[in-house]
Amino acid sequence: MERKTFKVNDDASSTIYSQLAEFIADAIHAEEIRIGSRLLSVNEACRTYNVSRDTVLAAYKLLQERNIITSIPGKGFFVIRKNSAENLRIFTLFDAMNQYKETLYRSLLENLGEKYEMSTAFHYYNAELFDTLVSNAKGKYDYYILMPHFKEDVTHTIDKLPADRVLLLDAFPPNYTNNCAAVYQNFYSDSYEGLKSILEKLRHYEALHIVYNDKFQYMPAGYVEGAYRFSGEFQFPVYVEPGFNMDNIRPGHCYMAVSERDLAAIIKSITAKGLKIKEEIGLMSLDDTPLKEVLIGGITTLTTDFELMGRTAAELIKNGERRRIANPWRLLDRGSL
Repeated sequence: MERKTFKVNDDASSTIYSQLAEFIADAIHAEEIRIGSRLLSVNEACRTYNVSRDTVLAAYKLLQERNIITSIPGKGFFVIRKNSAENLRIFTLFDAMNQYKETLYRSLLENLGEKYEMSTAFHYYNAELFDTLVSNAKGKYDYYILMPHFKEDVTHTIDKLPADRVLLLDAFPPNYTNNCAAVYQNFYSDSYEGLKSILEKLRHYEALHIVYNDKFQYMPAGYVEGAYRFSGEFQFPVYVEPGFNMDNIRPGHCYMAVSERDLAAIIKSITAKGLKIKEEIGLMSLDDTPLKEVLIGGITTLTTDFELMGRTAAELIKNGERRRIANPWRLLDRGSL
């Protein structure tokens, strides 16, 4: 792969491994080794460069620290950039774009700064598409920000990427065990604690209906489990209803919309029936957006702080930290209950 011969400079003050790292970096910069190429295996490098295994490993580690190469478990070491002075490239794979994800996206961009370039794709809850996009991106970026919102297990796909270059965002698959960074929602506790915080307001109604279109909207199982725990513990009826028929909306009940499309459909039905929000019917929404602050006088929302999520994720990447951080939930009470 490398065309020049590596020779140790015994008169140099630098270590042999740093000389080897510089030799490989020069070959990459001269495009003798191209971006996306796999470097020699450790054993191959030992024979080719006539150095010890420890020297090769130390040289590769130095190149990783300079963000010139990356390691993919079971595959080897791959070139990801010509030199460490280039902007770091981030592959961001969102589930879908909507207003609150736009808030998250903008927060990521603003807090990462000019030294980072972000490419963004969407999987729309399609596990096969998720796998294809991740497979096509591996080895081409410095970091991978993934939003793994799926009913099925996708850990085999995430495992294709080096854990030290992965940040899981918004959700954390329970079966994923590698040590990566993450900023996620604890859907179970957020749901339970959030509903508990408005228990007295909810008691003005006969039941809470959490409604959404299951053909286009992913509903985390943890959120459903937390809602049912709340229901059982406080003896308050909660119904999670995918594919809910908006014509069945009735007075004396409270409705939580999961998406903005669901919210619009609920408001349309409430208006058609001539019902007064708060007085005759309760209305709330999951995940806040700027529109919900002003729509029909304001919609009460249970949400995570998406601006904070983006800021925290950016700091983890910039600092090279592999911490897992649960993003806090909050209640925005705007008088629609």
